[in-house]
Amino acid sequence: MGASTVLPWGCVTEVLLGPPGSALGFDVAVPADLLGRLTYSSRRGERTLKYVVDGELVRSVSVQGVYRLAADSAAELRRLVLEDSR
Repeated sequence: MGASTVLPWGCVTEVLLGPPGSALGFDVAVPADLLGRLTYSSRRGERTLKYVVDGELVRSVSVQGVYRLAADSAAELRRLVLEDSR
């Protein structure tokens, strides 16, 4: 898909696809210390989540959308999910 191609069902140019059969679950709690460390990468640099107060996400605006996790954060979340699935 080219950079100027818009997907037919919306005004987006990128989508996130998982392997076939990937289940999306909401049953794993992210520990407070990890929530405070989660970092996203972009062309402008790295940023942590906004609106984390005392280890709790008080506003969801900083996680709405599709963002690239920094490598360290992706590895930590992967460990968390894999440990929980055992």
